[in-house]
Amino acid sequence: MSNSLEGSVKGRGKYLSARWMVLVAGTILAWISLMPVVWIGLLMVRHSMVATAVQLAACGLLAFCSNLYLLRRFLYDIYQEEGAKQEPAPSAGLIAGIFVLQLLLALACTHLAGAFNPIGMQHWFWMPICGFAGVLLTRLMHMIAVLGVTLAISTTHEYAVNGPQPAVFWMCGQVSTSVVIMGCCFAMTQVSRQRLNTERLAGELWSANARLELQADQAAVLAVEQERTRLAREIHDAVGHSLTVVGAQLEAAEAMILQSPPHALESIRKAQRASREALAEIRRSVSSLRARRQEERSLAESLTSLITSAERPGLRLVLQQSGKSRSLPSLVEISLYRCAQEGITNACRHAAASEITVHLDFTSDMSVVLSVADNGRGFSRIPESSHGLKGLHERAALLHGEFTAGTDPHGGGFCRMVIPA
Repeated sequence: MSNSLEGSVKGRGKYLSARWMVLVAGTILAWISLMPVVWIGLLMVRHSMVATAVQLAACGLLAFCSNLYLLRRFLYDIYQEEGAKQEPAPSAGLIAGIFVLQLLLALACTHLAGAFNPIGMQHWFWMPICGFAGVLLTRLMHMIAVLGVTLAISTTHEYAVNGPQPAVFWMCGQVSTSVVIMGCCFAMTQVSRQRLNTERLAGELWSANARLELQADQAAVLAVEQERTRLAREIHDAVGHSLTVVGAQLEAAEAMILQSPPHALESIRKAQRASREALAEIRRSVSSLRARRQEERSLAESLTSLITSAERPGLRLVLQQSGKSRSLPSLVEISLYRCAQEGITNACRHAAASEITVHLDFTSDMSVVLSVADNGRGFSRIPESSHGLKGLHERAALLHGEFTAGTDPHGGGFCRMVIPA
């Protein structure tokens, strides 16, 4: 994409390049500056004025070379972006010096030409001044001032050499040629600058668009990583708990299969239900759907089902509720449900608890609290390898809430999630 854009810009602007414009403008300048010198010089040679012709040729070549140097410099400043940024703009003193030099050279050529003026060619000596005025100057008053000074000097010289009537004709011809040359140079310079600015803006726009595309790609990669993290958290929270319940119920069934077959059968049935729920959770996580238990049942009903499936001989689970139930956003319900799952799983797996209490608190109008407490060993800090507890921290943070876990001062472990809702 970058190469194609650069190629198209280059293709559109090849006739606006500095080298191309110097070639074209230099050719025109050579014709304007050297043609009258050659023509008038040949006429002088025919009239045996060889020395004067040589002086005219030298003065004309000096004017042509100096104007070509200035033209090349200013065109490169205008048409090359790099040069325009590195080279400072011509100062007022420099521009005034350039016009003074051109006026002196044009006056010298006109004076050396004397009475030789075939088809008004002496006017051509003054054309470069008007051309540079159109290129260098941007204010109309400055152009009018340069035109007035040029006209005054050239007409005064013509009056002093040839008299009043030729001076009048000179002034009329000088005005017409000067205005045309100055206007054409100014118009072409302004159009070229505007087109170059358009090309520059197009390049900047493309660069900005490329940066936006890169940022969009980075955002897409980040979104994928966040979705992977979310799915990993969902699978851990849901399937991890269900498999823990399945293992615990099967262990209980194995221990009671000879002594109490009915209790063993009940544990096996609970393990079956937990395995089915784990499979359903996997399907929901893969398809990125919200858990059905929160779609079809209230949070309290979902917690009741969770506790019932986790109960086994030697482990008592209790659900308590404070305050009046109210509808909660789905993400809040899922996070609180996952907190209960992880708390029960940790109490069963690590705390050697015989009693677990799940408490759902709606007493505050600003937030809802879910806590899980057990009478087991507890822990002083969250283990580094505990992905479930880290996932609960992430859930709470995403909902502008907080999650804490540790050992209760009265003994046993606890985990607690507070979410504004």
